[in-house]
Amino acid sequence: MIAEKFRPPSNGPSWLVIQLLERCNLRCNMCYEWGEGGSYLELPQLAELDEDLLLRTLGDCLPARPYVEFFGGEPLLYKGIWKAMDLLRSGGCQLVFPTNGTTLRSHADRLVTSSPTRLWVSLDGPQEINDRQRGRGVYEKAMRGIEEVSRQKRRTGLRYPELGITFLVTPDNYLTIEEFFSNVDLSHLGAVSVELQSYATPEMHRHYSLVAHEVFGVTSTPHAASYVRNPEIFGGVDVDELVRQMLKVRQLCEANDVRFWTRPETVETTTVAAYLAADWQKMNDYHQRCAMPWRYAEISARGAVTTCHTFYDITIGNIHEQSLLEIWQGERAKQVRSHLRKELFAICPSCSRYYSLGGHPVGPQE
Repeated sequence: MIAEKFRPPSNGPSWLVIQLLERCNLRCNMCYEWGEGGSYLELPQLAELDEDLLLRTLGDCLPARPYVEFFGGEPLLYKGIWKAMDLLRSGGCQLVFPTNGTTLRSHADRLVTSSPTRLWVSLDGPQEINDRQRGRGVYEKAMRGIEEVSRQKRRTGLRYPELGITFLVTPDNYLTIEEFFSNVDLSHLGAVSVELQSYATPEMHRHYSLVAHEVFGVTSTPHAASYVRNPEIFGGVDVDELVRQMLKVRQLCEANDVRFWTRPETVETTTVAAYLAADWQKMNDYHQRCAMPWRYAEISARGAVTTCHTFYDITIGNIHEQSLLEIWQGERAKQVRSHLRKELFAICPSCSRYYSLGGHPVGPQE
């Protein structure tokens, strides 16, 4: 039964995530790519996925109609995004991607015409708090962008893109969650996601690096290293107050017919406290299986393919050398799945996707 349940579709992943580029126009201090200790800070040259290769890869996957996400860097800085959106729309695929919102206003008309399924705008609190984390003027630009996309949708009568706000909870902003969403015009939004900051302990990273080297021959794990934090940074968080504010926002969303998600999914004191203390096994959301390698593929801006969004040091191929469908059914992919069928990596509970599907291969929760 388990073998039947964990069997990858022969026509490719049902959930496909593509990093269009590494470049970003912000330097958010908590970002794992460009923030303090981010993995991209020391890169000698930034990568950007070749447009023709992107379109060819998407075209190969269209018969399976995967759920598709883009990310970056900042996805709206990628010039070829419009052709990719048109292709996915013609193929009947859902497309979702995050944006920091700084160019949203200037792209509003074209975004409504291209109609991706949803845009997640990243905002982390009232203007003062948000701009302290993301940069001066970012809050105002993002809010004006949301308003302009909403205005263009009303003008054209088009439903998409649905707009959502992603709020990343940190020790600096957790006391402002309720205040922020109480002052946001929820009539512009279809979804809200309040997410605890992803992180890994030094011990988790050491164990992951050891397995990556001994089992998969990977000699360096810089992406995972960028997530390493000491849980003591969350020591001053009032967990009861954090939970109260998250539940208050859930009520607010329900009252305004706005879908509400959290990571982790369970919002109660024991689970949230365990997450912030890196005591993962005490969480209600803790599980010992992950369905992602059987349903999910991610392509980096360098063409590398993985089965994990957060810790993509262990790759299964590169689309510059093979097609995605060949990689998906290849020996390296089978090796990763075989390992994870027996046990997860020690670092897995600190991955955001770990809380997206739980232990069940049910596809994206939309």
